[in-house]
Amino acid sequence: MPTAEKPPQEISVSISNLASGGSFVGTITAPETHVGKKAFIPYTAPGENVTATITLNKKSFVNGALGAISNPSSERVTPPCPVFGQCGGCDLQHINVPFQRTLKSHMVADLLRVHGGIEVPGGVTILGEDLPSLNYRRRMSFHVNKKGEFGLYRKHARSIVEIDHCPISTPAINNCLKENLELLKGCAPECETVTIEDHDEGIFIAFEVHPRNDKALDTLLPKPAFKELLKRVPNIQVNYRHKPIFKGENRAADAPPVGHFSQNNRAANDLMIEYIKQHVLTERVTDLYAGAGNISIPLAEAGHTVTAVELDPHLVEFGQSRALERQLGENLTFYHSGCEKWIDGHTPDATVVLDPPRSGALEVCQRLSPAISPSLVYVSCYPPTFARDVQVLVDRGYKLATVKMLDMFPQTYHAELIGVLHA
Repeated sequence: MPTAEKPPQEISVSISNLASGGSFVGTITAPETHVGKKAFIPYTAPGENVTATITLNKKSFVNGALGAISNPSSERVTPPCPVFGQCGGCDLQHINVPFQRTLKSHMVADLLRVHGGIEVPGGVTILGEDLPSLNYRRRMSFHVNKKGEFGLYRKHARSIVEIDHCPISTPAINNCLKENLELLKGCAPECETVTIEDHDEGIFIAFEVHPRNDKALDTLLPKPAFKELLKRVPNIQVNYRHKPIFKGENRAADAPPVGHFSQNNRAANDLMIEYIKQHVLTERVTDLYAGAGNISIPLAEAGHTVTAVELDPHLVEFGQSRALERQLGENLTFYHSGCEKWIDGHTPDATVVLDPPRSGALEVCQRLSPAISPSLVYVSCYPPTFARDVQVLVDRGYKLATVKMLDMFPQTYHAELIGVLHA
């Protein structure tokens, strides 16, 4: 006879801190077999005592699903989204925003201490305590399946939570959903991802077709839903394996490269740019992982001579066109290159700005020298690789002066960091 499955084991946990990944870490207080072990439980808050069922049991820690809370935190609030806890997008809507930001700054300080052995002078401080916490995301990627279900993925799953609006998206994106939801659903099954971006020029939509369907356009373009969308939203393109295979006839010639990296939070990004400008004190500056010039262009407009290095050709092309519009040709030079390759053959300027992807900038940091580039500004969207890279820079002779936590992604555990280092 088959062995009956054991019921999930229940544990009691005392919650202490927010952890990278969106769960909260605590210490198991019962049963005796697990006492003292770390547990990661989402949707909890520091100071709470909770019960949970184990979903993953490792030697040094467990993951658990929240059960009951015996002493709810005074920092708890009613989540603004009706599908919070189902959708995998947000982690912290159950906690008031000022406390979210405090928790994230503490999380970053702990990561730097544990993973990099780094104590930040003055601690990790918050930049932009009053930034909006809702209606800030200018770019959203939604999913649609063969059943025509449209929305966002569930946490740790590929099934879809259906939505018709998102509280953290801009009003323009939510209006687009409200007006076109049935048409967007009608683009299945050819399309599996729908990216909607809110730009100054209007709404832009990029469809990603299934990676194993290179003939998708043959059946997508004649669809009534797609034809109607083209009338309503001129700025539409279709991508196959992340490369454009169709662009609407009325699409703006100077349209941004939709679906590529772009800053999602305008208010937070503007604040970040101003802070960086305050810490770039030399005439010449090298901007590595420059994207489409998010940092380079404002620095050039402020009078600096900027060398911008970026691997993505679409971002380089768009950055160059924006620089040309602003007549920055003498102040801003773009290089289409991987930053690791570029730094092997070029000498960076006295000030270097780094804004790498989540994987960080390890190889670049291993080549930077305080004798050549005595001033660094490191922008990071992922604290663990930031901690690793800062430790490398410190070992090479740099001193960490400040770290700011910028809440670029409110309601989530994600944090944007800005570190300033000097020789």
